[in-house]
Amino acid sequence: MNILNALSSGKRGLLRLAWIGIVVVVGGSDIGGTAGTGVVFAQPPSPILPLSANDVSWLFPMPTRAADFDNLISMRDLTTQNPHDPTKRDPAWPASAFQRFLDIATSPMAQVGGNQISLPAEAQSMGAWFIAGIRIDAGAPGLSPAILQQFGQSPQIRLIVQPVTRAADGSPVVQDIAGHLVFGLTAEASNPAQAGCSARPTPDLVALNAIIRELDALRTKLNSGQLGTNRVPTSGVPLGVHPGLLDPTTANRVRQEMNSFLERHAFGRNLDAMAITGPAPWVFLAMQKVPPNFPAFPSGGFVPVPGPTLDGQQFAQMLGRVEDVPRVVPAPHTNNLNPITCENAAISPASIPVANRSGSSTAELFVSPTPPADKSREILDLIGDPTKSHFFNTDCVSCHTETTLAVGLLQLGADPRIDPRALPKDPWNVRNFGWSPFGGATVTRRTAAETDAVVKFINSNLLTKLRE
Repeated sequence: MNILNALSSGKRGLLRLAWIGIVVVVGGSDIGGTAGTGVVFAQPPSPILPLSANDVSWLFPMPTRAADFDNLISMRDLTTQNPHDPTKRDPAWPASAFQRFLDIATSPMAQVGGNQISLPAEAQSMGAWFIAGIRIDAGAPGLSPAILQQFGQSPQIRLIVQPVTRAADGSPVVQDIAGHLVFGLTAEASNPAQAGCSARPTPDLVALNAIIRELDALRTKLNSGQLGTNRVPTSGVPLGVHPGLLDPTTANRVRQEMNSFLERHAFGRNLDAMAITGPAPWVFLAMQKVPPNFPAFPSGGFVPVPGPTLDGQQFAQMLGRVEDVPRVVPAPHTNNLNPITCENAAISPASIPVANRSGSSTAELFVSPTPPADKSREILDLIGDPTKSHFFNTDCVSCHTETTLAVGLLQLGADPRIDPRALPKDPWNVRNFGWSPFGGATVTRRTAAETDAVVKFINSNLLTKLRE
């Protein structure tokens, strides 16, 4: 049985693999009372105000000096309490998962045309991997009614991690490699939306609501001056490096709050998916956790995921050098112009024959001559719209190149949702939310749109219930 058939017939589908994530902070109920009565009443939490982009997507400043290591969170040091023994600590990124991450990234399954991600020797140690960004997602792969109906709602915490090595003088060297660690917040799965699809996960609302309260608590502390000399607002601030991490009077306390949150919520047992991107030139590869006794993988654990737009036969996708023809290999067969459907080639390449798919990708723009500006804009806006394009109908290269192509082809100079300092301008910067040697801390239009959707969903659908 090949890996594709194994993934198709396994007990767990691929629906929990999605690409969005973040962090938060913890709060608690205040205890109050009525003077002289001798009776103490539990006071309800203060009303939660609407959240903003930087409340759910946290980007760290890219380290440039040796002293900046003190302001980062190392994956080697990030641990959570053991659920069976409160005196023990478990790694948030279990050693077995980290080793599997390295093994898959350097395996033939990560090769495209003889090219493969090149990991420096230092990156073989978890101590070299630091958190560049944290994202909280209320539901992957998207939050539009059509996506929720087809895929269910899968909340998650996502960590964007990158290896940072040290130069001879001790200064940091940010490697242009990134990993995604996806911690699921789901309960039982329900029936598939249609035959041939995976079961639809349902959200763990207890965990999700607790996270929302903690997001609110951190925002309130920061805005009221409880985390440093200055009061630092997040409302109305475009998405970029987190304001609390930019302010020197609050940066250390905010980092501590973020680290403490992860220690309470980033349980290794909930690590459901991983992904890696690295120069080979560029190779993109996703990984999914499967249970023991999974067909073809009796030991369970993480396995590479067939690309949903690569006809289920190829795991990795590559963006080549400027001189390479074609630039994108394999060429994707996207389906982002058809109605949203949970059917995709990662589950079965026969579910939607290529002839029945309708979609666009940025592979259409890596040609000479490029299409007219109006056609380019149409393609890029489609890729940047999370209600239409997502992991299961759009390829990885497209989602990681739409903004730099918009800058280069459409002369995009600004986006009101993004801090101008974080807008990627170099065509070799494929970071969506992280650090690039070709531009520093980066936010793309795609990330801004996804974050916007998360904020609107939380504010419209969850805060009202939390206030009741």
